[in-house]
Amino acid sequence: MTPIDVLEAYARRYPEEAAMTTRSRELLLSAGDMLARSSTPAHVTASVLIPQGDGLLTIWHPHLKQWLQPGGHVDPGEDVLTAALREAREETGFVCELMQDDPLPYDIDCLFVPANPKKAEPDHWHIDFRYLLKPVAPAGEPELPTACVPFRHLGELSPSLARLARKMQQDVQHDIRQNFTSLCH
Repeated sequence: MTPIDVLEAYARRYPEEAAMTTRSRELLLSAGDMLARSSTPAHVTASVLIPQGDGLLTIWHPHLKQWLQPGGHVDPGEDVLTAALREAREETGFVCELMQDDPLPYDIDCLFVPANPKKAEPDHWHIDFRYLLKPVAPAGEPELPTACVPFRHLGELSPSLARLARKMQQDVQHDIRQNFTSLCH
């Protein structure tokens, strides 16, 4: 499936998110290679949602200086799900697998990214495909600091995570979150 196909399938599953999916589709159609990091005004990114007990495993983003869900750019030759699994391994130090029954992202968001002069990147948008994962094995040390943030506090980090916390609390069954050994210490 192309990213546009994924957005359309997602829009059918979550019709209440039509404004975001329409805007994301418009932005991606105006981009060159929608998976390439250099594409503007937007490109697809992959991130992961790893519930741990009553919280979400997050990483400290060095450029944005805030706690976010692990994720990043799609490397050449990767599909979006493969990128999400790689990012989970690199950033959290865990090999993960999908918790979902199908490969459609659990969530998609359209996120504004301010210019990064150090990387010569202009303002742009990330169309972030978010996958619900569970850790299955250690993979080494994480690249970035990690922390479990309780769902009730995610809204303090960003509006996007506030929306995501509400969605996860409604959609993710309580017993699924409780079936994993907590990484929160």
